[in-house]
Amino acid sequence: MLCEVLFIELINYEAEVWDRTGTQYVSVGCTYFSMSIESDDEDDYIERYRKANLEAYGVDTNVFISIQFITSTFDIGWLNLLEVVGKLLRLNNLDLVVEDHTTYPLLKRVKGRLFINCNLDYRTWYMTKENVDLLKYPYQEEDFLKDSEHEK
Repeated sequence: MLCEVLFIELINYEAEVWDRTGTQYVSVGCTYFSMSIESDDEDDYIERYRKANLEAYGVDTNVFISIQFITSTFDIGWLNLLEVVGKLLRLNNLDLVVEDHTTYPLLKRVKGRLFINCNLDYRTWYMTKENVDLLKYPYQEEDFLKDSEHEK
């Protein structure tokens, strides 16, 4: 799916794919960010991550994709990543969670419904309504912090 999004629909990304032969990783390098995709289903870390997402957010994930932004172009790269995520959302109906380096996710899709975290404190500048509209996917706002406190 990433190949279809990055190479067919978003040709201006100048994407390259590296399949590290003999490993369970695939790397994708774009103009503004790079992705490392863990494809080993047997990896204990992936299984723990999947279970944590299911327990904490109700999101059933099975692939971990690490994204590194090129610092000097983060503002542009973040907008482009939102477009990529939006295209992935429209290509399938699978669960998805997008996290940054903090405790609570920025967005999640559970059973086809997309939720945007409305409790983002300092991160609100890159999750504005205009930026989130780049997803071109219907969503609801939800306070992930509030919801997780109710579960305790």
